[in-house]
Amino acid sequence: MSCGRENMIMNKNGGVALILVIWVTIILIAIVAEFSYSMRTEIRITQNFKEEEEAYQLALAGIEYAKAEIRAVEVIQEVFVSEEGMLIFDRDVLEPVRTKKLGRGSFEYIITDEDGKLNINIATQDQLQYTFIESGLDADEAAAIADSIIDWRDTNDLHMLNGAEEDYYRDLDEPYSCKDGPFDSIEELLLVKGMTEEILYGSIVNEDEEKTYSGVVESLTVNGSKNINVNTAPMVVMEAVIGINAAENIILQRDAGPVSEITGNGKLTSEFFTIISKGTNADGSIKRLVKAVVHNRSDKMEIIYWNDNFIR
Repeated sequence: MSCGRENMIMNKNGGVALILVIWVTIILIAIVAEFSYSMRTEIRITQNFKEEEEAYQLALAGIEYAKAEIRAVEVIQEVFVSEEGMLIFDRDVLEPVRTKKLGRGSFEYIITDEDGKLNINIATQDQLQYTFIESGLDADEAAAIADSIIDWRDTNDLHMLNGAEEDYYRDLDEPYSCKDGPFDSIEELLLVKGMTEEILYGSIVNEDEEKTYSGVVESLTVNGSKNINVNTAPMVVMEAVIGINAAENIILQRDAGPVSEITGNGKLTSEFFTIISKGTNADGSIKRLVKAVVHNRSDKMEIIYWNDNFIR
């Protein structure tokens, strides 16, 4: 009998040991699986970071190429816009290559002339209102935004007729202050009463949209003087600044080649340029946009605005 009890006890102990071994094995498998998953996740994160950094460095390379293209101009007043809308710095190179493969990825960049745009820091109410109307706003909407822009930039707290000052912005659900100072970037317009991304950048035309806008971002700037470069300014800007008839005459002259004589509030030189560069990794899955505004002077070029995580 004693032998039987001992065998039973041994069998029970063996069963318990087997169960413990099984549980330990399960736990070890779970730990190994979790470790393996964590390692794969870390590898993916590291790889994504590496490719994100590569795309960023490629975008920076595009900025440098663009700066070199601008600095290579000997006669700055020969800058003009081609029929395709591309800014041209050299009459002998009417189709400049602004894309390049570099390493395992590539970059491409665009350059726009800020001196061909309307400076919202000094533009009149009429000039601003006209520009917004031409982009698709009705007269009342355009007047309200134009007044609000002037209220945002002026140093007093007096309201324009349809504008907004500190009291309006303080009563918002997420309140902030009216700047009462000059705009530092065109994106700052989104803080102004009545402005939306659709009005600034333009809206996609589709049947669901009650209204569509062409966008004003290509017409407005925070740099430059009250005079515009008549060889690079879009039609709407020239109409706002020098009048419709004068603008039509300038366009006719531009069809025959760059304008060589200054008219009214026009000019032939440019100093401020925006560069937007896009870097792309090897398989095209990761892209980075960098935006810079440069002031190109005779003695040096200075970056006056920088956004290394530009979203458009």
